[in-house]
Amino acid sequence: MALQMRQDVRMRMEQKLKLTPQMIQSIEILLLPQMALEERIMNEVEANPALELVDGPEDPEAAEAADRRETAVGDDGDRQELDHERYADWLKTRRDTASLDDDAPDKMEAINATAGPPPNLGDHIMDQLRLVEIDPEIERVAQVLCWALDRRGYLTDPLEALVEEDDLEVAEHARELIRDCDPAGVGAVDLADCLLLQLAREPGDNRFEMTLVRDHLDDVLRNRMPHIAQTMGVEVERVQEGVEVISQLDPHPGLPFAGGDNQFVIPDVVVTCDEAGEWTVTIPDSNLPRVEVSQACHQLYNDPQADQREREYLKEKLAGARFIIDAVQQRKRTLLKIATEIVRHQQAFLDQGPEHLRPLMRQDIADRIGMHVATVSRAVKDKYIQTPAGILPLAAFFSGGIATQDGSEAESSRAVKLRIKAMIDQEDPRHPLSDQHIADVLAKEGLDISRRTVTKYRIAESIPSTRQRRRF
Repeated sequence: MALQMRQDVRMRMEQKLKLTPQMIQSIEILLLPQMALEERIMNEVEANPALELVDGPEDPEAAEAADRRETAVGDDGDRQELDHERYADWLKTRRDTASLDDDAPDKMEAINATAGPPPNLGDHIMDQLRLVEIDPEIERVAQVLCWALDRRGYLTDPLEALVEEDDLEVAEHARELIRDCDPAGVGAVDLADCLLLQLAREPGDNRFEMTLVRDHLDDVLRNRMPHIAQTMGVEVERVQEGVEVISQLDPHPGLPFAGGDNQFVIPDVVVTCDEAGEWTVTIPDSNLPRVEVSQACHQLYNDPQADQREREYLKEKLAGARFIIDAVQQRKRTLLKIATEIVRHQQAFLDQGPEHLRPLMRQDIADRIGMHVATVSRAVKDKYIQTPAGILPLAAFFSGGIATQDGSEAESSRAVKLRIKAMIDQEDPRHPLSDQHIADVLAKEGLDISRRTVTKYRIAESIPSTRQRRRF
């Protein structure tokens, strides 16, 4: 059977959402937390001559005047050629003004007083090795090995993969020197090796604990105390004493030096409670750089001597400056609207604690304030709220719910997790509660919850299983 191909012309109507560069930029600004937003504004100031930093408190009249000036951008009347020399002088004046700072000594003093980033693990080890005046060749190879340490402080790669064959003997010596450095356990090849390195430095006789790690670590992790006791010919209590010593060791000695991208958290939202018990939500933007559209750019744009090419350039920069200002203000309004609704819904959480967190989904907030759920998700992502109980992620106020048997309001999954944890904290270690028993207790209290859900919540809270929690 032969296939027939033909061409025809048809019309079809469809709707498509196409994101403009301005929309993308607006979304990006909404996503930014406080510190990143400050950096973004400063980058925009450096890149756009029509955007200027403003000193002092915000002046509403000046902002209104700036809006009126912006309406003039778009008036395409007849223009003559721009005076390039005067334009160049203005740009030079702008650069010179930006480079002058009366507060420079104070700022430099603040910079010098600011603590620098903590040293990484490799630098920390090399600083120790230099104190013993090691051979330059060993120092060179030790530097290579330090670069190969993972975040835990382990050296898992074989030496043959890290150095040339001629350097293997030097590398073995360098590795042993690294393993003698602080923190104890660095340079280990695996968990057992890490624990053994730490036990070797502990005071007293640790031979029993070292035997547990070397020969029975898998059983220790599985909490098989009677089996270990029978194999070693000792009482279960002696095994538990040894396990208690091992539990005090650090399985990841390198993590304190791993650091992170964000060393500080600045809240994007602040919620306070007055004497009458009323909660107030604010957006603390006083530390953000305050910017405005450049008046000098407006004057140049409206200069009767400006030619079309220069006017188009200035028009683009002025529009970009206005858009950044509007986008930052829109971010503030959006975040305030969302945070206010979150606080209104979770007032019991703020008044009485995490156990009173109510079920709340992002879609719920979106429906109440008339926004798209994607906008709500972007607004709360990586944002923090300062409460009287501390600084919390905004996302912590969202939680799924567990239905109640009487049909009343569901209880949040976070509150249920806290109840499960509280039950386990109070259990008899010799007879730990099973997941089914916990589910039965919660069901008697009115929650419609299954054993599988209890297991899922227990694992999410990093709580060991019944067998692993059992003490003999």
